[in-house]
Amino acid sequence: MSLWLDGVQRAYPRLEGDATADVAIVGGGIAGIASAYFLATASARVVVLEARGVAEAASGRNAGFLLAGVAENFVAASRRYGDDKALRIWRLTKRTHELARSLVARHSIECELRWNGSDQIAGDEEEWREIAESARRLAAHGARVSVDARTRSATYADDGDLHPVKWVRGLAHAAASAGARIHEDTRVESVTSGEARTARGSVRAGAILLCTNAYTGHLVPSRVRPVRGQMLATAPTAPVFARPAYAKRGYQYWRQTADGRVVVGGWRDTAVDHEVGESEQPTAEIQSHLDRFLAEHGITAPVTHRWAGTMGFSHDALPYVGQTDARVFVCGGFTGHGMAFGPACAELAATLVLGRSHPDADLFDPAR
Repeated sequence: MSLWLDGVQRAYPRLEGDATADVAIVGGGIAGIASAYFLATASARVVVLEARGVAEAASGRNAGFLLAGVAENFVAASRRYGDDKALRIWRLTKRTHELARSLVARHSIECELRWNGSDQIAGDEEEWREIAESARRLAAHGARVSVDARTRSATYADDGDLHPVKWVRGLAHAAASAGARIHEDTRVESVTSGEARTARGSVRAGAILLCTNAYTGHLVPSRVRPVRGQMLATAPTAPVFARPAYAKRGYQYWRQTADGRVVVGGWRDTAVDHEVGESEQPTAEIQSHLDRFLAEHGITAPVTHRWAGTMGFSHDALPYVGQTDARVFVCGGFTGHGMAFGPACAELAATLVLGRSHPDADLFDPAR
């Protein structure tokens, strides 16, 4: 079981019967809940339909990092997307930082939010050169960053971490307080233009917003691929890591929680083919790499939790946000970076659903 979901109880009723809304949101993770918040606070009538419980899928099975940019370093992102687009993406994820800071304060969300920075660590000399150059370029755009040649790493002072389930559920409470109706244990079986159908009823709405990430293909044609990510957590132990760390182009990551638990994840690159699909079962192969990491760092605290989650990968590692059909919108495909992309993309999605323009709409156009 995920460390973050241990002991969590569902708080919202299942949908019984039919309902109407301005917007029906399918999915109760960070994207769906944040979208519900932005829409409800804009006076839209919102219904959220979640198959399991709020934040029980990928939003409750990640590391809880708040990082700027994509998983790759900025030089690699610029090589892939071009300098201008890479910078716009970085700035949009910085918007998530702003939203987390302001919403946690405004609604007194207790989610262990810490602005303790993050370390980006090279796996080889080529990556180290890119990390160092990325730091130089981003510093010119206002990033507070330092580099350490000894550890071949860059530290970004404005990043942070949090308890992802407490964050999403706290935001769900704020959305509900603003008028959003949230239904857990309510699996949507099909969607059409203006209607989401479940086994016990349907919601007719002016717009349907699919925040289903890896599971979008169950409802509409989708290029989002399901990919498994695995993690473990230890019992509380003495301080080892000062801040979240991303290493080897984002394939390895770890942090220590406020109460001293070491949380480690990744190593998907060692078994790429086996990690494709919707299975949430941890495997001995990947877990052995995580155990080895603990041993290499002298961490002897017992492992208390092992888990896996299903991420949604897009064709180019950028989310899909926008309209895909008459009255149907999507917000997903976060490619393992949902905590960074989710809130800012939800704000974008809500803006588009309301029929308004957004300066970054072209970045994540589903038709690209």
